[in-house]
Amino acid sequence: MSKIIDEKTGKRIRSPIGVILGHVDSGKTSLLDKVRGTAVQAREAAGITQHVGASFFPSETIIDVCGSLMKDAKVKLNIPGVLIVDTPGHAAFMNLRKRGASVADIAILVVDCLRGFQAQTYESLDILRTRKTPFIIAANKIDRISSWKSNPDATFSETYAKQIQKASEDLDNRIYEIMGELSEIGMRGDRYDKVKDFTKEIAIVPTSAKTGEGIADLFLVLSGLTQQFMMEKLEYSEGPGVGTVLEVKDEEGLGTTVDVILYDGVLRKTDQVIIGGREKPALIKIRALLEPKDLDEMRDPKDKFKGVDEVYASAGVKIAAQGLDMALAGAPIRVAPPGKEDEVYAEVESEIESFIIETKTNGIILKVDTLGSLEAIVDMIKEKNIPIQKADVGDVNKKDVIDAAIVAEKTPEFASILCFNANILPDAQEEIEVNEITVFSNNVIYNLIDDYERWMLDTIEAIKVDSLKDLRMPGKVAILPNHTFRSSKPAIVGVEVLGGKIHPKLMLIREDNRRVGRIHQIQDSQESVQEATKGKQVAISIRGPTVGRQIREGDVLYIDVPEKHAVLLMKKYRDMITNDDAKILEELAAIKREHVSKYWGW
Repeated sequence: MSKIIDEKTGKRIRSPIGVILGHVDSGKTSLLDKVRGTAVQAREAAGITQHVGASFFPSETIIDVCGSLMKDAKVKLNIPGVLIVDTPGHAAFMNLRKRGASVADIAILVVDCLRGFQAQTYESLDILRTRKTPFIIAANKIDRISSWKSNPDATFSETYAKQIQKASEDLDNRIYEIMGELSEIGMRGDRYDKVKDFTKEIAIVPTSAKTGEGIADLFLVLSGLTQQFMMEKLEYSEGPGVGTVLEVKDEEGLGTTVDVILYDGVLRKTDQVIIGGREKPALIKIRALLEPKDLDEMRDPKDKFKGVDEVYASAGVKIAAQGLDMALAGAPIRVAPPGKEDEVYAEVESEIESFIIETKTNGIILKVDTLGSLEAIVDMIKEKNIPIQKADVGDVNKKDVIDAAIVAEKTPEFASILCFNANILPDAQEEIEVNEITVFSNNVIYNLIDDYERWMLDTIEAIKVDSLKDLRMPGKVAILPNHTFRSSKPAIVGVEVLGGKIHPKLMLIREDNRRVGRIHQIQDSQESVQEATKGKQVAISIRGPTVGRQIREGDVLYIDVPEKHAVLLMKKYRDMITNDDAKILEELAAIKREHVSKYWGW
């Protein structure tokens, strides 16, 4: 990697770090492969990226790829190149984290232009927005547009000019749809050659990973944007290296290794580093630094890794050392100069503790696979105001389930465990079955949270319905004229239900709050029934009153609802009762405030 120094500050310029996101099958790896010239994609199952890797694109290569575009745009590259991390879903991007931000300088969001935004597209946008990462959109698969005539490796303007009107209009409409979808979530975007201010509008670059059309444009925009707006961020002093663990994996002949993205400083073979671990940070002595050759994919190289003595940011490097089996993906890794081990240890420990959650609050339990995904998912859950009792890395254990069971006693709607790429241990599974705890597991964050939210709302609804069974509902009847069948012991009269519903055993009151007696029985067409609703005309027997004394034909009577029940119905469960019920409760409250207390029901 060539060494570039800023003439004004004397500081070294690192390569910007780019990351590729997008929905499954949108063409993420294919875009890289078109430039890289390797056969990684052909060797991966079903054409979907299965592993994490990083490729360095030297500035010379970018200039070759862009060709005349760079000359026409009068762009002179002053960066060493671009380091691009190719991600399966969002795993790598989530692990490219540092306190409160992303290690990535820019992202390419790949969108299938025929399908538009999909579930993981929105999920990507949520994470990009949370991490405040600038991005451009690659509107991929333009070669599949109806009547499109492909021009292999052509720039976008060249191939667009050669299309028939039907094809160019079809593409224009697809771009407009993407612009519309961005607008719906409060973002502005346009085709990149029409963008006037790249700091305010998202550049949309039409591409085809299959034919190479628009790839030159994509790299022009990617490198141009990072150079124009991020040069200060790309400057750094040649101090102790700082990076993040992208992936922890076993390599034949090396044992457990970590793939690290170094985003600041220098990492040397003779260094010792502090790395975030499952239980606590660890001091590790580096055994070997392994680096892929330029344009050779870290996870699937044609040649073996080469050992190096030192690495300068930005770089993807593999570290081999003893004790890495405790390392966590997404954890910080920092060089610990002699005498500063305790200071660096405290920095790493503090960063990890800043987003691991364990409280006594009633809330959900979240278990994930990496620190990066933990931080991203916690941020998204908090945005939805869902309380979290515990959020940690690792499999679901017995204690997690017991904690969820305790929550179930007070707030059942939060008594659940959300798993993102996390397993359930056998003893935990037994507890789940015994305590009937609901567990959600999904490898798409968007779907994981959505599934829980639907269940939570259903649970709240069920709780309300169940609670309503214990509350006395309002009812209002009018005694019909000429419908006295028995004057007393018990009085039997015909009534019309004016609102709500009536049941046996409920107390009736008059409009002056005088109790007249309980409903003993209800008959409809000479058959006993347990309920009568609005509009029904039925006969009721009432123990206590005498017709003509305590009650009269034409009287309006109300079910006597206890004050506590009325308050709950009108405030906590208002959305569960009808407007008709609410009106009767208001009438009842007016009666009570006149004859009992002016504060009744408040």
